[in-house]
Amino acid sequence: MNVIKSLNQRGQHNWIKILCLAVGLATGIVLIGKAGFEQSWDKDFDTSDRIYVLYEDIIRDGEYQHYSQTSGAIAHGLKRYCPQVEAATRYTGFGWDLPLVTEDDKRIRTNFFFTDSCFFDVFPYRILAGNPKKTLSQPNYCMIPQSIAEKLGGDVIGKKVYYNKRGNLALTIGGIYEDIPLNTRLHDLEVLVSMPTLPQITWDGRDNWVGNDRYFGYVRLAEGITPDDLKAQIAKMRRDNLPADELKKAGVDLDYSLRPLADYHTQDDATRRMIWIISLLAMVLIGCAVMNYLLLVIGGISRRAREMAVHRCYGAEVRNIYGRVMIESVLHLLLSLALAAGLLFVFQDTIQELTGTPLPVILTTGHNIGFIALTCLVVLVITGLVPGWAYTHIPMTAAFKHYNHSHRAWKMLLLGLQFGSATFLFVLLLVVGRQYQLMVNDNPGYDYSTLADLNTDELSLTQKRLVVSELKKLSGVKGVTTSYAYLPEMQSGDNIFLPGDDKEYMNVADLFDVGDDYFEVMGIPVIAGRTFTQQTDTMREAMVSRKFEEKMKQLAGWDQAVGKQVICTSYEGPYTIVGVFDDPRIGSITHPDTRPSICFYDQNMRYTHHITVRFHDMGALDAANKRLHELIPENPDVVMRPYTMLMTQLYTDAHRFRSTVMIGGMVALIIALIGLIGYLAGELARRQKEIAVRKVNGAHIIDVLQLFIRDILRLALPAVVIGAIGGWYVSRLWLEQFSEKAVLLPVLFGLCALAVVVVILSVVCIGCYRVASSNPVDYLKNE
Repeated sequence: MNVIKSLNQRGQHNWIKILCLAVGLATGIVLIGKAGFEQSWDKDFDTSDRIYVLYEDIIRDGEYQHYSQTSGAIAHGLKRYCPQVEAATRYTGFGWDLPLVTEDDKRIRTNFFFTDSCFFDVFPYRILAGNPKKTLSQPNYCMIPQSIAEKLGGDVIGKKVYYNKRGNLALTIGGIYEDIPLNTRLHDLEVLVSMPTLPQITWDGRDNWVGNDRYFGYVRLAEGITPDDLKAQIAKMRRDNLPADELKKAGVDLDYSLRPLADYHTQDDATRRMIWIISLLAMVLIGCAVMNYLLLVIGGISRRAREMAVHRCYGAEVRNIYGRVMIESVLHLLLSLALAAGLLFVFQDTIQELTGTPLPVILTTGHNIGFIALTCLVVLVITGLVPGWAYTHIPMTAAFKHYNHSHRAWKMLLLGLQFGSATFLFVLLLVVGRQYQLMVNDNPGYDYSTLADLNTDELSLTQKRLVVSELKKLSGVKGVTTSYAYLPEMQSGDNIFLPGDDKEYMNVADLFDVGDDYFEVMGIPVIAGRTFTQQTDTMREAMVSRKFEEKMKQLAGWDQAVGKQVICTSYEGPYTIVGVFDDPRIGSITHPDTRPSICFYDQNMRYTHHITVRFHDMGALDAANKRLHELIPENPDVVMRPYTMLMTQLYTDAHRFRSTVMIGGMVALIIALIGLIGYLAGELARRQKEIAVRKVNGAHIIDVLQLFIRDILRLALPAVVIGAIGGWYVSRLWLEQFSEKAVLLPVLFGLCALAVVVVILSVVCIGCYRVASSNPVDYLKNE
């Protein structure tokens, strides 16, 4: 009860300590949970350590490449040749964020994947209804996750649904499975369509041993078996099934390897770097809160020295003092945790937006509860033992003689650590912010400021042609074109040959078909030759990128690309190159596709997936979308989206990280400033008579302020320099994941450190001004 009463004890700042500790713990717990979540990927089953990803390893002209997608026959071929393989499966996606439509026209946007009947043998997610073996073996059947089944009414087995739109591919729901968790490579899988349905949607490459490398393959090995044990069988599988002579002539060596699924995400360099940085941020924020707690405790020691001495006079031993302080720390920690829980509950939507993960998942995934409990235990030990040690080392005689030891060295150390931590976070924020601005404003090789994209996967061929025709009539539209590919995404690959030559020269990013005025509308410069014309359909023409031309100059001895003929594996026969365009960026800065590229012409829109519109200004977008809805009234989801928004969405992870660092920096700075205010209050109380004497002897307000400014500067300058160096080092590690990096000028780090120092000095001046400008008589009248 006395401990509870002491919460409001004058001069102890208990509620400020609890509040700062709560804010630090709340932000730190979220970051600890996020780091633990990232480390928990693909560890859902007892057999997770025996599940492996199938990779395709290619050596072409001495250059080694590996891909986690293979041809259709490889996964089950491995099962057939290797008795150590207990189960094998493969899947491939064919529709992302497209509607699943019911008979009564209810629409649920989801992802569609062709999956074979062995999927649940490798990944034993709980089956809630149906027989997955039977369902995934029959054409036009599918399995859906529990969340979609609930949206459809729950009792859905045997019901018919449609892919994309009514009247399109009809699917019968044959089973329901538990939702795949977020912390797995498979989390995008939702509607699992039986593999025998594939020929109705796309070219059938299920039995291919070479080419059509679109399948993700997985195997589960028997206990005690490693991938090395399969090398002999894999070699035999290659000899029996791969066209060795053709591959040799093409200059290609094709092999396969297995890598643990559990390592796919956690051992990725970018992931490991991010986990390390997030964990460091958590330590910094919780450390700031703990240091502020200790700073306020030490600042109030002189007030509690006599109280502790009295306890010792009445027989209290050292362990009793430690026990009393520990009980106070337990109470403060429990109140802080309760307040932190309230903050997490109130801001859970913001937390999900920043982390991309629901708060309950962050807190409970993997060993996160244990990590959080251990963190709280460490906080308790530090906040209990350090004050206990300080109280037990105060001489009893000194305590009864108006103990007034300043513990200035301790205070300055703790304050310096907080200043350094705040500077570290603000420097990191500066770099992250600059990199994010570079990414969203960077030039990808075309001007997208007045571009908008319409995904046409939900439109029929007739509707595509109608939309293009009508959009061209709008006064605000400068140009309209069509394409198979969407440049900010990674593209499918194709191999390049020359007529009469079996050698495979290179693998390129195939943009496939583009429509009229594609390069003009997109703003991609054509640097040689010409663009496509309406006669191109019958003339078998292609256009290639500058990088394509340069590489063929090296590999085939070309003097130029225009006029040369090439064979691309997705197209029959040779095509003549009529133009060379400047390489646009394919993919994103985070995941660029650096291969050369090639494209072909199709004015009939048979394979069009995107309609791109160039506006005179983006103010015309609303009118274009209004006209679009008039043309396609039955589907309100069809909408043109500005490229500026789409480009920003590419870098959602960087935006989230920037926001996280910004919040962390603000929290750390506020906690540091609270600690500074507490330090100043103690110093002013201790030195108020000294200040009064100085003023009587002629000191001015500025002279008094300089006393404290000099003290704080001696502490702050080295602290912010060390913090800035730490921020620079960590930010360099973070930037390694990007192909294009923000320029880090030393002056920027200096300005950031200077800004922190200015804020600190402003607080010092404001905090000291009242005493510096007061009447010295008020402090000396009792002398």
